[in-house]
Amino acid sequence: MMKIKNLIIILVMFISLFLVTGCSTRSNYNVTITTTIFPLYDFTRQITQDKLSVKMILPPGNEPHTYQLKPQDILTIRKSKLFIYTGPFLEVWADKLIDVLDEDKVLVVNVSDNLELHHEDDDDHDHKHHHDVDPHIWVDPILAQKIVDNILENIIKIDPDNADFYRQNASNYKQELVKLDLAYQDLFTKIEHKTIIFGGHFVFGYLAERYGVEHVSPYKGFSPDTLPTTKNLQNLVKVIETTGNRTIFYEELINPEVAEIIAKETGAKLLPLNGAGYITKADYESGVTYLDLMYQNIENLKKGLNYHE
Repeated sequence: MMKIKNLIIILVMFISLFLVTGCSTRSNYNVTITTTIFPLYDFTRQITQDKLSVKMILPPGNEPHTYQLKPQDILTIRKSKLFIYTGPFLEVWADKLIDVLDEDKVLVVNVSDNLELHHEDDDDHDHKHHHDVDPHIWVDPILAQKIVDNILENIIKIDPDNADFYRQNASNYKQELVKLDLAYQDLFTKIEHKTIIFGGHFVFGYLAERYGVEHVSPYKGFSPDTLPTTKNLQNLVKVIETTGNRTIFYEELINPEVAEIIAKETGAKLLPLNGAGYITKADYESGVTYLDLMYQNIENLKKGLNYHE
């Protein structure tokens, strides 16, 4: 008899706890949002928290410029309610995929819509193509806030019942992006060297323009598949010699062979910067965020550009 009474008490307590904690916003975790790359995945999960399931197509450790979509990826996207991607200039397969998606079932969001994009300067081309566009829009914290707004607007479309919850989370996260912007402002107003010397394909063009700093890279274009040009290599070495800046940055998850060769020839030191377009498996499993990667970059930029309080 006592066991039955105890069981009833436990059940009553459980139901009461559920009613208190579960009525304000309803979880809809069977609704899936599919994102392509890490920044979009992280922005989305900051907004949704535990209300919706968020998946990332790009496996940790894979490079987005060269990733080939797999049949399982297509199935995952087709089963989702919301598909979020950067734009056809990065996910080159997206246009063909979108053509076969059921628009009534999968809401598609190109986060670069209505953003002012950078194009490669190339006098040999009369028209701009997808490969001419700098896709790394997420590295600029101001553009990142606009991306968050774009994502938020479409999350509410698929789950309007929890709209206030999502708006509050997005507002909180944008405040963190404002703090990141202020940290970059502080950095770039207190550095001795005003040029970022980058030994890889340059992913920080939007960041450099936002804060008024110069940058040089031996590569032409925005993809790591491109090869360094002789002219750009000579210019980079010249900048090192004339500015006295003896730090070459390289993209943390890309083979730094070219940066290492230049460093050896010039006596410069090497420091990594993380473009955050993708993430290692170890970082993914340990819960590293976009903001974590950006603040790591700030610390290395302080070291390499001679930051003074």
